[in-house]
Amino acid sequence: MGYSRTPLQSSSLQNDMPTLRILGLILLVPGLAWASYDHYRLPSALEPQHYDLRVLTHLDGGQPRFEGSVNIRLLAREATSNITLHARNLNLIENRTSVTSREETNCVVSTEKVDLYDFYTLKLCRELRAGEVYQLEMHFGAELNDSNAGYYRSNYTDTDTKELHHIAATQFSPTFARQAFPCFDEPSWKATFAITLGFHKNYTGFSNTPVQKKLPHDSLEDYVWWEYEPLLRTSTFLVAYSVHDLTNASTVESKTSNRVTFRNWMQPRLVDQKQFFIQMAPRTLEYLEELFNLSYPLRKIDQLILPHHRFSAMENWGLVTFSEPIHIPVAASVVTQNENEATLAHEYVHQWFGNMVTMRWWDDLWLKEGPSTYFGYLVLDALQPQLRRAEGFIQKDLAKFFKMDSGSSVPAISKEVTDPNTILGQFSTYVYEKGSLIVRMLHRTLGSDVFFSGIRSFLKKYNLQNADQKEFFEAFQELAVSKKVIPEDFDLNKAMESWTLQGGYPLVTLTRNYESGTISLIQSRFLLGPGKENISSCWWVPLSFVRQEASNFSQTIPESWLECPSSESVLQLSDPPGPDEWLILNPQVSSIFRVNYDDRNWLLIANSLKNDPSFGGIYEFNRAQLLDDVSALAEARIRGYDQVFDLFEYLKNETGYHPWNRAVQVLNRRGALLTGQEEVDFKTYMKKLILMVYGRFPKLALASTQPPSPKDVPFQRLVYSQACRFGVKDCLFQARWLTMSHRNGTQLEVSSNFRDVAYCSVLENGGQEEFSEVFQLFQSSTNAADQRIWASALGCCPNFELLEQFLNLTLQSNEKPISKCYMLAVKQALGRRTLTSQTAEHIISHAKLLGRKFQTKDLTGLLVSLAENLQRPEALEELSASLKNFKEFEVPLEKALSLAKTNQQWQKECSGDFSQALRKRI
Repeated sequence: MGYSRTPLQSSSLQNDMPTLRILGLILLVPGLAWASYDHYRLPSALEPQHYDLRVLTHLDGGQPRFEGSVNIRLLAREATSNITLHARNLNLIENRTSVTSREETNCVVSTEKVDLYDFYTLKLCRELRAGEVYQLEMHFGAELNDSNAGYYRSNYTDTDTKELHHIAATQFSPTFARQAFPCFDEPSWKATFAITLGFHKNYTGFSNTPVQKKLPHDSLEDYVWWEYEPLLRTSTFLVAYSVHDLTNASTVESKTSNRVTFRNWMQPRLVDQKQFFIQMAPRTLEYLEELFNLSYPLRKIDQLILPHHRFSAMENWGLVTFSEPIHIPVAASVVTQNENEATLAHEYVHQWFGNMVTMRWWDDLWLKEGPSTYFGYLVLDALQPQLRRAEGFIQKDLAKFFKMDSGSSVPAISKEVTDPNTILGQFSTYVYEKGSLIVRMLHRTLGSDVFFSGIRSFLKKYNLQNADQKEFFEAFQELAVSKKVIPEDFDLNKAMESWTLQGGYPLVTLTRNYESGTISLIQSRFLLGPGKENISSCWWVPLSFVRQEASNFSQTIPESWLECPSSESVLQLSDPPGPDEWLILNPQVSSIFRVNYDDRNWLLIANSLKNDPSFGGIYEFNRAQLLDDVSALAEARIRGYDQVFDLFEYLKNETGYHPWNRAVQVLNRRGALLTGQEEVDFKTYMKKLILMVYGRFPKLALASTQPPSPKDVPFQRLVYSQACRFGVKDCLFQARWLTMSHRNGTQLEVSSNFRDVAYCSVLENGGQEEFSEVFQLFQSSTNAADQRIWASALGCCPNFELLEQFLNLTLQSNEKPISKCYMLAVKQALGRRTLTSQTAEHIISHAKLLGRKFQTKDLTGLLVSLAENLQRPEALEELSASLKNFKEFEVPLEKALSLAKTNQQWQKECSGDFSQALRKRI
């Protein structure tokens, strides 16, 4: 249906400013409120079908701002006298608002704002009739904000001319589109968009789709209008546009079905640097299109590398935006490269999970973030299979999950969210990573055939529509039954929701009858810390077994399920192990639960690990998990620490990175809580332990001149860092010689893979001179990756008077990448324990500034790091009392205090057993 558009005049906003101020006051008067709102979701009476959006951006000359109009085609699904939509921090020109249909013009009697929900409601003089289509036209304006949300301003400085360049860009996810234009800002209200941008001709304008027409502005000299091709049916949070003067580093045509063209925009100083994403993005899109058997529907993608960005990246249709620091590859370590490439892969999986198929509401955020994280890992392996990067990320997620979800207050990944703040709070690494583990569990449980068929079926069925987690799981049900992967009466949705609708995870206790060959299984929620007595939960647990003489860890499709609710389950396996064979549950740690075996089975496992050169064929993931499980069982006082350290003895023969990494994590977490002689003994044990593996790798200096294979870097980083930390003399010498080589004329450059490890060792054992040198390196660096390395190293300095100089510098900086370095240094300092009390005081004294500069997830990580090292109950009370009046710290403080109480309980109940068992082995 055609309709007219009113051309924007540059003076319209200024002319109506007095009216706007008066209206703003009227709308906030409680006595004038006439509508009642008791729910955070928009009414369902109206459905937006199409937006015609025009935005004029002013970047130069005074305060950067924008003004615009939106014409929304609305279908009245029900008769209603109100139009309610979202608007926030917008100046709305109410005398230019109109509601029309083909037959009549309606009138607006009054308006109301509900700030809590960002609702803006028009009360009409006549009821809208069900089934009719209407046009709502609204005019608006606002400043380009500096919050990296909505339509915001950014800038960069030309390194040659020192000239400041301005950028305007959008970040609409999750609920920020309403800050740029009035809209139905919920994911289920999908509509098509026609976007027109106006700007000065010295700039370039981008939106989700290619430009189809360029016109001069009708009244502003040197301004232009660019009209873009219609955007397919989409949610508001995926709409994007930007006005900038960035440079295109490269144009690449992909081999996708639509031959999608990629352009790569960044500030000029970055153009000549090797940018991994220029080639990786097209290859990723090609792989995913083939994997999902569903074509990417657009013809172009502009990759926009922004100096300032709220998140690391955003998956907007056709205009994918990235934070500049993650795309500066100069001197980037293998670890950093892996993380950056995982981020890129994640954003392109979103083109299917999130863009094509969108969750109905933010409670199912995991439904777009979980698959995007998991399939992102698979992309890395598909592009470079020899590096086996997926397993590294999965192991990292598993370790974090088993640690985090052992508390009593862990939320579900699918939970009710209401206002914008709670919606934004859903965007945590926890939801991303646990969501990924849930998708992986579904993959391993159903097998690749059913899993990928179900994924393709789901994407095809809900393409350009919305879905919830029930519909996601139902996509696999019929396929799994037909392939006899699950019984006909099995409810896969019910089983999987037991993992998504509650936090925590089960401990499955497996007891064997060595005469009959039967096994009994009981599940209970695994919990550490206080408050666990009255908690009862259960899950549908897939049961897959491996026996020693037929150690096939690739068979992960369950033989049966432990039901919920259930009492003790007794099973007779189809191929039971002999009495002298071990039995292992959960091959490849396919599902996220812990296992406790009977004493004899634990002993059989331990003997196999210690005495068999191939570790009895036990898969590396399972070896890592066995170490983690037995340690956790000791923390829960189910097992003793003698058994833990007996099992750890096998590490002298372990060649795999993942078991070593998990063991070191577990031990350091508990060692951080020891004091006095117990702490001395712990360091002695750790030094002895790490010497078992230290000699297997080249000298640290040699690793800089002869770089290892990328797949070996994580293991070598672990060993070097722990060896230097626990005082292995050769490691300390290598680090000092390597970092100070310029003083003796050798000019040996420290590899970026080990730079932070080497400099951390030098600063930890150095003084003013070493600190000043690295501080200078930080200040002279213009590369964000290098800055992070120096920041992490500076956090190792044991002199707080020196470290405080760095903390104050970074915290006061207005540059976001530099501010982030504060967090790196503080967490490093806390992890080394020498400066815990002074660092805590610094955090408390700067709480207001921290709360203003950092997001909740950053503050949570900061306080959790602090809480892990607080040993005195009174220190916890001081922290709580100091931060209780800061709203930004409310959630982070709750999580940190919960962890600290768990640690203190361990100190009281378990540290003696831990230290006594450890002492026997030094």
